[in-house]
Amino acid sequence: MNIDAAFARRWFEDALASIERAQESINSLNVFPVPDGDTGTNVLSTLRAGARAAKVLPEDAPIGTFARTFADGALWGARGNSGIIIAQSFQAVASAFEGSEEVGPVVLVRAFDAIALGARRALAEPVEGTIVTVAQDVADAVLKLPHTLTVRTVVETAVAAATESLGRTTELLPALRGTGQVDAGALCFVLLITALARAAGVPADEPPAWFVAGAHASMSDEDFSDFEVMYLVRASHREATLLRTRLNEIGNSVVVVGGMDSLWHVHVHLRHPAEALSELPMNQVCVRTLEPGRRSIVAATSAPHLLESLAAAGAVAVLNARTDTFLRAVQDADSAAVTILPCSEESAGHAQAAADRSREEGIAVRVGNTRDDLAVYEDTVAYAVGAEPDADPARQVIEIDGAGPAEVNTAVAQAAASLANTRPGVVTVLVGSAYHAHRATRHLTALLQAGSPQTETYVILGGQASPTLLVSAL
Repeated sequence: MNIDAAFARRWFEDALASIERAQESINSLNVFPVPDGDTGTNVLSTLRAGARAAKVLPEDAPIGTFARTFADGALWGARGNSGIIIAQSFQAVASAFEGSEEVGPVVLVRAFDAIALGARRALAEPVEGTIVTVAQDVADAVLKLPHTLTVRTVVETAVAAATESLGRTTELLPALRGTGQVDAGALCFVLLITALARAAGVPADEPPAWFVAGAHASMSDEDFSDFEVMYLVRASHREATLLRTRLNEIGNSVVVVGGMDSLWHVHVHLRHPAEALSELPMNQVCVRTLEPGRRSIVAATSAPHLLESLAAAGAVAVLNARTDTFLRAVQDADSAAVTILPCSEESAGHAQAAADRSREEGIAVRVGNTRDDLAVYEDTVAYAVGAEPDADPARQVIEIDGAGPAEVNTAVAQAAASLANTRPGVVTVLVGSAYHAHRATRHLTALLQAGSPQTETYVILGGQASPTLLVSAL
């Protein structure tokens, strides 16, 4: 028996069904790297992304094509620490199966070895007692098989090694010691292998004890101050390695996994999301607080430094989002009803397209009336405190921009004069990334103090490329 595309379809579909059935149980097991209760959800979203990509292939597509399409879809849509490592596993399988109509036991062994190696390379600091350990134990076991091996022998050996290794995660991973439960991410990996076994006709049980959560500590207040940052980036291997090293210096739970066409998926936990961003071309930049809870707001911004405030208020914050990013963020919100707050007219168009497509999947999505970064910020804060934001007809929005300091200073003077005439109660200034933006801010606040001393002025670092200053007045 060899593995062909029909076999692979059975395997991947069974794996998806297994994770779907166990999603909530896996979530309850989620302790490492943080106990945020979403490992099952993240891995399920990752597999669904792969399945959507492969769905368009004809039934007679060769296994190499099927595996690559599924793997790239999973990488594109990967969620969370475990989801990205699972996506990397499919990348390893796809590379091993590349160009094949069907594969035999030797190639399958190579795939398991590549999975183990890739998992360790993807992580800045591999931790034992997780997927890394189980993948390595499986690879070690199948590599010891004699040359007369068969696909069935490889699968039987892999299941036995995975099951034994999973049982040891409860003692190997410090966060699990004394709880009696297994690692959630490692369990997802083992479920992939048991699905492979069933596709090969090998009996493979999933003992109920695997899904029983033990007593473990909840998140500390210190953990709550952290954020999860994920994005896709186009980079060379060298650039990705340097990025992984830099992220490991400023954060933890760092995963950088590569696919085809120099596409890398990046995941990190850290205190200040903007520090994790790359100067390389990025897509699908999503930021969330690690504090558990439902997120029904997707907040868009063009200001990197605003991501932290938006996510801290409970939104899924997205940077320079297009339709695919909004679609991902709506799914990340994990709510039956989601509100998207766009930051421009162009952003609103992408948000509406994502809303229309999300409704086809049973998610009710409303697109808000926000059309600038500060409006998004104001509405997100209102939702966070339980208020329903209302559009204030008296709200002024002024964009201060120019080719250089002289033009900006002229625009600042004009803005200050306009605000002095209307005498708003509150003025908020979002400061851009231009080298003269901070000087322009000081100039504006000084003019406001002189011309409208009763006005309260707040300054927020935005880091947006344009405008130099965005001013909101109420």
